[in-house]
Amino acid sequence: MLLAHLSDLHFSRRVSLGKLRALTRDLIEEAPELIVVTGDITDQGTIRQFHRASAFFNDVGRPFISVPGNREIGVLAFWEWLIPPLAMGRYGSFFGQTDRVFYEGGAPHAAFFGVNSVHAFPSWLGMVRRETRYWLRSKAEQYPDSVKVLFLHHPVLPVPRSSSFWAHGLSDAGELLNVCSNTGFRLILQGHKHRSAVMEVFLPEQDCRLIVSACGAPLLDEWDSVYHIIDIGQSSIIVTRREFSAGRFRPLKSYEFPVNGALDLSSASGRRT
Repeated sequence: MLLAHLSDLHFSRRVSLGKLRALTRDLIEEAPELIVVTGDITDQGTIRQFHRASAFFNDVGRPFISVPGNREIGVLAFWEWLIPPLAMGRYGSFFGQTDRVFYEGGAPHAAFFGVNSVHAFPSWLGMVRRETRYWLRSKAEQYPDSVKVLFLHHPVLPVPRSSSFWAHGLSDAGELLNVCSNTGFRLILQGHKHRSAVMEVFLPEQDCRLIVSACGAPLLDEWDSVYHIIDIGQSSIIVTRREFSAGRFRPLKSYEFPVNGALDLSSASGRRT
């Protein structure tokens, strides 16, 4: 199953039109079976920006699923910062479910679980509701033989070359990692930091390895203009970073991991190709 991981598109006047055209063209050429978007689709949560984002996905013409980010909150609407669910109605009218997003498909079979990590002020501090964590555990247990993928906006793992400021993280990251390790997740897609990274975390006590795809901000100039293409095969998962360069998105590096996430200390954690 070929999927694209996009994040932090920040549709607004900040978006580079050249990068927007290049990203549209590249996604059409790569033809992923599914696009997964991990939040901050807009920059200020305005109706105009939601319309621009919706037009982009229509132009690409590929199936996509998404979860909201903190930037989906109206920048001047202080009441939305205090009560984020008020902003989620606007997001939901364009992109559907705002929390507990589930999608299954592909060959090999993959199951995608999306959770909303947007928290009340300060909203850049992420947190997943307890009820949503319970849902995640219960739902994941129903798919023991699937390649399970968690996607959310705030980072479960710190990202190299990004700020370590506490408020830019996920307050219950440990709880989510515990759920993922105990229910057989293999892949986590995260955003928020605007820095691209591919990581793997070892959890020996749970006999588990988790691949983490941290996406950049492909349409902005001041951050990593990178998105990821992920190929989930029968025996391996290959994550390719595609970077904007000389007018188009090009493959930067690829990383290959075994599909089976069980810990094997006798083999390498990931092989760069």
